[in-house]
Amino acid sequence: MPELEALADAYGRVRGPSSDEALDCRAQAARCRGELGQVTEALAGLNGVLDAVRAVDGDGSENAVELRRDIGMLFLAQQRAAEAYDVLEPLHADLCVVYGPDDELTAEVAETLAVIRLDLDGDAPGPHV
Repeated sequence: MPELEALADAYGRVRGPSSDEALDCRAQAARCRGELGQVTEALAGLNGVLDAVRAVDGDGSENAVELRRDIGMLFLAQQRAAEAYDVLEPLHADLCVVYGPDDELTAEVAETLAVIRLDLDGDAPGPHV
């Protein structure tokens, strides 16, 4: 993680803070934080990268879709089903428009949303995704 952060800083200086390389390294460092249990920092990092990606490429870009999915799944892993739903539901709608309902990622997000709905309705002990 420290190497990724250092690399993100270096790319930021050389190619600009919004360069693909700098953003990719920042996202990877944030994912590492999530794996280490530093959820608040991971979410802040992923949301910061997502804001930069959205400003340039919009919500439907491949990078934005991946970041939105990662943020939703991080919420879900933390038993924060309502927040995960708030991220994944609009992502699913966008995926249906951009890739169609039969796309693998669209179907994966739809299945995750179905599990979350069960949890939010109180019909399941918790998300098992």
